[in-house]
Amino acid sequence: MSRKILFVDQEKCIGCRMCEQWCSLTRFGVINPAKASIRIIRDHFKQMDRSFYCHQCEDAPCISACPPKIGALMRDEKTGAVKVDREKCVGCLKCQKACVHAAIRMHPSEKYVLICDLCGGVPQCVKHCPEKAVQYRNPDEVTDNISDCIAEPEVERG
Repeated sequence: MSRKILFVDQEKCIGCRMCEQWCSLTRFGVINPAKASIRIIRDHFKQMDRSFYCHQCEDAPCISACPPKIGALMRDEKTGAVKVDREKCVGCLKCQKACVHAAIRMHPSEKYVLICDLCGGVPQCVKHCPEKAVQYRNPDEVTDNISDCIAEPEVERG
């Protein structure tokens, strides 16, 4: 399996939030950004749009943070994506606290977390990004600007 991850080129992102719409539509059948696993937040001070999404970290601190008795997070064998077992997740948010990319948030009305599952290997956010800012690439191709995507403390998680 050739592992791929999402990458958002912050320079290309125009803040249209189409990625959020396609994410929620694909996963839940509704257009609701609160249910999207990718988020675009406008930084008015810097006049740019910042994206928050799962980087599918090699060491996956979110999986390690999930209490072993619960075991709600695991890797998808096909895509390598972090998956959430909705039946097991109790919403303790330990995974959210462990995520350095501010990529994990609670479902707005259910008791489980939302983490990008890469749409089973065909991410719809990539397919429908009008500026091609959202990309699905091999991790070794993504070396520039990765630190720019790490959440700053003032960003609200959740």
